[in-house]
Amino acid sequence: MGKARERRLLAQMRKADARKKSTLLIKNYVEKVMGGEPLLTELEAFKLMRSFDSDEERQEYNIALSALKSLSGCIEEVRVKQLKVITIFTFLGNLFSRAKEYRNFENLLNELCMKSDGVFSKRLQERAVKFGRLVPYFYNIGLEEKSEDQQWIVLKLSDQELALTKEVTEALEQEASELKALTKATRDLMKEYTTSISSFGDLIDSCEKCVREGISLTKRMLFNTNFEQWDELRDSLEKHSDSLLAMMDDLPDYDEIVFDEELYKEKVRSLNQEIANRLQSL
Repeated sequence: MGKARERRLLAQMRKADARKKSTLLIKNYVEKVMGGEPLLTELEAFKLMRSFDSDEERQEYNIALSALKSLSGCIEEVRVKQLKVITIFTFLGNLFSRAKEYRNFENLLNELCMKSDGVFSKRLQERAVKFGRLVPYFYNIGLEEKSEDQQWIVLKLSDQELALTKEVTEALEQEASELKALTKATRDLMKEYTTSISSFGDLIDSCEKCVREGISLTKRMLFNTNFEQWDELRDSLEKHSDSLLAMMDDLPDYDEIVFDEELYKEKVRSLNQEIANRLQSL
């Protein structure tokens, strides 16, 4: 940067109000720490800090700096919460994968028990169920009426596994709700004390995108909903009270989850108090 351009830029910055100058310095610091492209050179930052002439201007900068410290803590909480959600994805994905595996095995057993005339062999079905209930298999397997004279082998998760799936799904929804509360508190804090910091905003967006895509991928372990006949298949599954469809519907999309309002209020209150305490200690 030429000296003439540098002087013009510094002159413009010095004429800006204290809030704008504070915001620029904060953004410059964040970009530098986050490994991005600094907005100012070291000399520009130094001269801009020296341009705060009054106590009011210096107080404005102190407010922005205190908010930055609280924002940094919020960002770390968001990242930790995202990791918790991803960990739960692993457990839930294993349970969904097992349920889908059982469904595929169920279909295979019924195909093997079908005779050439298209009618199921009751003897083969009963043998399959008998062996499936033996140790070491001990499947939750049985026969259900398919029509007036036909039965269907049904293989599904045990009651304990179904209860665990429900529990893990609820835990994931709660963690995602808390993640939403933290991201909203962080965004609102940026609006209240400074303009948006792009690095922080990008990180929050990335965390939420990861969770949003994770939920979608976890659901697709049970059914691939990205094909033209999905709505028709879904109607059929709903009519038969399909257990896998119920499991999938129990897990809401990220955008459908309501943020934890109590956590949000408490976080905003504590952050404002934290900033006020810092300013009093200056």
